[in-house]
Amino acid sequence: MEKEKNTAQKGDTLRLDYKRTILVGFAFFGIMCFWEVYDYIMPLILNTRFGLNSWQYGLIMGLDNLLAIFLLPLFGSISDKSVNARMGRRTKFIFWGSIAAAVALIILSIFELLEFQKIMAAGYADTAKLMEYNPALADAITGAGLNLNTSYADLMATKDTAILSALKQAQIAMAGQVAKDNVWILVMFIIALLLLLVSMSSYRSPAVSLMPDITPKPLRSQANALITFMGGAGGLVAIVLYKIFANKETKNYLWLFIATATVLLLILLAFMLTVKEKKFVQLREEEEEKYNVVDEEEAEGTDKLPKAKLVSLFLILMTVFLWFMGYNAVKSHLSTYATQTLLFEQGYVGTISILNGAGGAIALLPVALLANKLGRKKTIIIGVVVAALAFIPCFFMTANTAGVKYLFPLCFLLAGFGMVCVNVNTLPMVTELSRGSTVGKYTGYYYAFSMSAQAVTPAFAGIFMDKINQSTVFIYASIFIGLALLTTVFIKHGDNKPPKKKKMLEYFSDED
Repeated sequence: MEKEKNTAQKGDTLRLDYKRTILVGFAFFGIMCFWEVYDYIMPLILNTRFGLNSWQYGLIMGLDNLLAIFLLPLFGSISDKSVNARMGRRTKFIFWGSIAAAVALIILSIFELLEFQKIMAAGYADTAKLMEYNPALADAITGAGLNLNTSYADLMATKDTAILSALKQAQIAMAGQVAKDNVWILVMFIIALLLLLVSMSSYRSPAVSLMPDITPKPLRSQANALITFMGGAGGLVAIVLYKIFANKETKNYLWLFIATATVLLLILLAFMLTVKEKKFVQLREEEEEKYNVVDEEEAEGTDKLPKAKLVSLFLILMTVFLWFMGYNAVKSHLSTYATQTLLFEQGYVGTISILNGAGGAIALLPVALLANKLGRKKTIIIGVVVAALAFIPCFFMTANTAGVKYLFPLCFLLAGFGMVCVNVNTLPMVTELSRGSTVGKYTGYYYAFSMSAQAVTPAFAGIFMDKINQSTVFIYASIFIGLALLTTVFIKHGDNKPPKKKKMLEYFSDED
């Protein structure tokens, strides 16, 4: 009877459990909500609050990724071995890590508020004071036919690119001087930042490892698409929070941080109430047994990959490294570039991010279709080519380019489609080569390579931006993304086998 129960009937197929996948995706929802806020607002804080240039704030932006190189594989491996944890080997990390991150986020916001109060007291929105820090501001004001006594609000309302650029440079110079006079605030801010980053790193690998833990191998690209959708939804929530609580330069970010911490805790609550890790893992094991899904390395009882698969694993990880070297160079400098060089308002930059996030969410179904029809490798190649080409026109755009407010978001939207193609498929290719007991470790490898790139690329790209031109970041990005194409074409293992022709919607659900 038991054997009959665990045997697939004729015509029955292995199907993705949408509900189970979406529920474990709550953890990734919270993670991406945080990182969207962090990646967007942190460069602005370091640049406009503490006066750091592109190279300096890029170095600090790389701290989280530098820590992640060591912490993500470590916590992934530890969670692999936590088989007797009462809440589940991944859930306990998600629980404590989320709480620690929320607390650290509030502490960080206190020091940002203190610095904000200092620069406002110094004259951050006072035209006369700002002219002392940047004499070119006076020339820009008189050149526009305005009186030197024109108020800051009136100057901002002119939309004159020369005035706006001079104002921003004056504010950065003032913030830098205030930071030097109150260096203890910057020191405490960075200490709080380190605590926050360690907290987030403690549960990222365990959270991401949940997807392959509860999903049979053949369905992991589809499952990762849903997880990515959940992450995209978290990113959209973060951008909405940003537009509500912090869309003006002369406003502190306290409430944005509080709102983000609240979302982290609410998502944690939803996760704890709905996700039963041990039960979900058992269901996955029963499905694999029923449909005879064999994990070759698990069956052989060895962690060691054959040489051919090891080479493919390295190539996949190098593709991930090169991709993030390129794409995240733009992502980490987007908010400052768009506001300082293209002179977009902060609120409009938030709108661009919303459009990019929405575009990514819309792209998930087409990408899932491509991955099932063409295979993961070919889908990644398409994404790499699209993103590399999309960034090139951005190099030639300036604040005075006709239609720049529409052309720049369009290019960024296309690059976002490429990002979905790559991100949805690379992690499943890595976990495809793992065995059940090493999923967390292999997930850690994935993030070690992705975070290594993100640790160095903000500062490295910042050097070129400061020494040559701010727009250089787009050529820089296209070159590294192009190099990712070279490593991808030589990958031989980790791909899925495209199934026989099905109806369109069935590609996503893997149903007959």
